[in-house]
Amino acid sequence: MLYSIGYALVKPVVMLLFRPKVVNRKGMLQKGKVIYVSNHMVLGDPIVVGILSNRRVHFMAKSTLSDKPFGRWLFKQLLTFPVQQYTADRKALKEAITLLNQGKAFGIFPEGHRCADGVTMDVFDKGCAFIAMRADAPIVPIYVMPGAWKLGNRIRAAVGEPIYPSEVKEQCPGRKAVDALNNRIMDAMMTLREQAEAL
Repeated sequence: MLYSIGYALVKPVVMLLFRPKVVNRKGMLQKGKVIYVSNHMVLGDPIVVGILSNRRVHFMAKSTLSDKPFGRWLFKQLLTFPVQQYTADRKALKEAITLLNQGKAFGIFPEGHRCADGVTMDVFDKGCAFIAMRADAPIVPIYVMPGAWKLGNRIRAAVGEPIYPSEVKEQCPGRKAVDALNNRIMDAMMTLREQAEAL
C-alpha cells in the first residue's frame, strides 16, 4: 500500500524535475521474474529503477536500516528486506530466490554499498550472479549516471539487454558459471556506462 502511494506521488515529481533520458528503456519492461542490476551512487537509485521499470520492485537493504521497529515496518512496506552486509546472508539470498520464483521483480546493487567517490564502480559481489543462477532469472543491467539527483540535471541512464543465466551456464558449466555470469554483468555495465555518458 505505502509502496503504491509513494510511487504515485514520487514518479510525477521525478519525471517533471529530472526528465529521465534513457537508452533502451524498453529493456526495463520485462514480465515475470527478473533481476534489475544497477550501479549504486546515491540513496535515490532504487527510485530510478522502480520508476523506469513500471513494476513493483523488491530490494535488499542493509540490516542496520531495520534495527528499530519503525524502520522494520517502513522498509517492509517499501518491499525491502534486510541483508547482513559483507556476509553470505543465506536468509536474504533465500528470500530473493523465493520472490523471483513467484514471478516478481527484484532489484540489487552488486557493489553492496554506495560508491565512495560517487563516480566509479566497485567490484561486484557474486551474490547477484548466485541468485540469478539459482532462480534461473534473467538479469537486466542498468547504469545510472552520477549527479542524476542534482536539480537542473537530467537523469541519464542506459539499459542493457537481458542476460540469461542458462546461456552462460551452457558455455561455462560447473562452479565457474557464477564467476562467468558475474563477469558478464560487469562487462555489460561498463558498456552501458559509455552509452549513458554519450547522452
